[in-house]
Amino acid sequence: MNNNKGPTIILDPSVKNARITFEDLPNYIENWCYISNIYRGLKWAGIAFGHQLYFQKHLPESGFTIAFNHRGSQNIGFFENHASIDSQCAFNTFNFVSLTACAAWNDDLQLTTTGYRNSIEINKHITTLLFGKPQLILFNWKGIDKITFKSSGGTAHPGSGGSGLHVVIAQLTIGPHNSK
Repeated sequence: MNNNKGPTIILDPSVKNARITFEDLPNYIENWCYISNIYRGLKWAGIAFGHQLYFQKHLPESGFTIAFNHRGSQNIGFFENHASIDSQCAFNTFNFVSLTACAAWNDDLQLTTTGYRNSIEINKHITTLLFGKPQLILFNWKGIDKITFKSSGGTAHPGSGGSGLHVVIAQLTIGPHNSK
């Protein structure tokens, strides 16, 4: 499966910001799937996606299903425990503008987001995510070549049908780094 759709945002200086909502990924309604290694000009690791109908049918009480409220895309991204997004080329950097995310199962899930340049940590942010209530997190990190995500903690939300460290990603906004 080739999910390398959309513009290569890292190298195109005419692109100001790219809002990634996963709407350009296949509409699998009977299963979920990992995002391919290269998607939207970046290397993805540990991040999957699924269609709204899949989550409504198989996980109706989860934060996965609730995350679709008020959104345009029928797909969402998600990961459990840890994931990363990297530049395709060691010499390219990008800006990490924002993330909209929520917890799939747990109340008060901790999300640690770390930005790197040349394997050196340059940014770190810890957010407490709510069950099924996507929240916009503004980063405005400039000139990074890797983002890592790590989830931890929280307690099972009553009636969610499960527990776990899954983070639902409704959107990411990434832009090219304009070095001068």
